[in-house]
This record gives sequence, C-alpha cells and structure tokens, in this order.
Amino acid sequence: METKHHLEELDILGYTLIKEALPFEDVEELKSELERIWNIQEKETEGIFNIKEIAENNIVRAPLAYSESFIKAYNNSKIIPFIKEVLGDYFILSQENGVIVHPNLTHSQNKWHRDLSHMNFVSNPPLAINAFFCLTDFTVETGATQLLPYSHKINYEPSSEYMSNHGISIEAKAGDVFLFNSMVFHRTGINVSQGKRIGLNHIYTKYILKQQIDIPALLNFNAPEDSFLNMLLGFDSRVPTSVLDYRKIRKASNDKKKNK
Repeated sequence: METKHHLEELDILGYTLIKEALPFEDVEELKSELERIWNIQEKETEGIFNIKEIAENNIVRAPLAYSESFIKAYNNSKIIPFIKEVLGDYFILSQENGVIVHPNLTHSQNKWHRDLSHMNFVSNPPLAINAFFCLTDFTVETGATQLLPYSHKINYEPSSEYMSNHGISIEAKAGDVFLFNSMVFHRTGINVSQGKRIGLNHIYTKYILKQQIDIPALLNFNAPEDSFLNMLLGFDSRVPTSVLDYRKIRKASNDKKKNK
C-alpha cells in the first residue's frame, strides 16, 4: 500500500519522499567520500581554468568512478523497485552527481531548471526519474531543494514569478531520498545556515537517452559480472565506435541469451 502511495504521488505531484533509504553509517561514508572526491576533481582543473568560472565549484561529477561506495546509492534496494515501476525493466543510470552547498553560495543550481536540459514537452510514461539522497538534513535554512509540483505535466517553462510563488521546499532528514520526475522544474535553495548541505543526485532514464558522461568509459570498460549492473551502468546500451565493435556487442548479447 505504501508503494502505491509513493507511485501515485510521483505520478500526480511529480515527486515523493521516501524516508530512511540509507542507514547512518552509509550516509557518513558517502558524505566523506564526496568531500574527498571533490578535492581530487578540483585539482584536476588547476592551471587549466578556474572551476568557479563555469559554476562547477559545488558539483562532484560521477563519484561512482572514484569509489565503489556509491553502489549503495545508485543500486539502492529501496529505490530501484520504484524506478522499475516507472521506467520498466530496462533503464540506465544517466548521471550521478554530488552537490555540496556551502553557506551563502550562489551557483548554477539556484536557477529553476529541468534535468533533461533543452527539453520542454510532456511524456507519458516518463522518460527519466531523479533519486536525490539527502546526506545532511535538508531544511529551508540549509537550502533544501525546491520543486514546482505538477510541472512535469506542462510543455513550457512557467514564468519565474509563478515558480517562485508556487515552488515548495523539500525538507528531509539525512538518509531520506526524494524521487521526482526529471521534467519537474526545481532548484537548490540558498544555504543560510552555518554548515554545508550535501546531497547525491541520480537520474535514471530510458536507454534511448545518452548518459551525461560515458560511464563505461569512466570505468575503463570493465563490465560488472552482475547482469543488472551491466544494464544499469550502460554497458549493454553504449554506442558502438565501429562496425566491428557493433558486431562484438551483438555477439556478446547472443552469447548471454544462449547461456540463460
């Protein structure tokens, strides 16, 4: 009954909150790993360009490529069943990004946006679902994510006045996750507290949509033995780079079918 309730909210409102998706120890581990990976990624741009100039100074891109710890989130047992209910049995992880919001920091995520960029249309069934894990408490003071309910049902961008008047803040505890249709307009609030607000966002999509960053390439094309993870991370749906590569992929797919 609870699953039906969440799916109904996701369908009608465009979002739903699931409590205690991650235990305390996992929250602490992922939070620590995001901070560590951010330091690595920040150093990658030193001497090349100023990361603040491209509004990337609070985003940790594709942390799963830096640590196996993130499987706890992107393959979370409380979340994946909902993704299957909405997207069907075949879908991929399009992106995984950490968001670290420092006090009084203005950044690109403060603007209302959809996570399927440059797309203003209505899709039923949905093409993509977000799963945003709270790794610290999300409150109005810490800059909780703001969503515009029902906005996945309109094929245009509402006025900024309308969004400001009707957007709501999603307040949640560390360990909670909120799911929302990726066509819902949303933004990060301004953190006016004394501490950081840290979250971990995932976008699951139909396989026809490309990944933000080529995850198989990030993982050096080391495909997992687990068939579900193989699908989820995009190994089964990557774009071949040559005719021979295409046929190798077909050969591997045929071999899998024979071995079932």
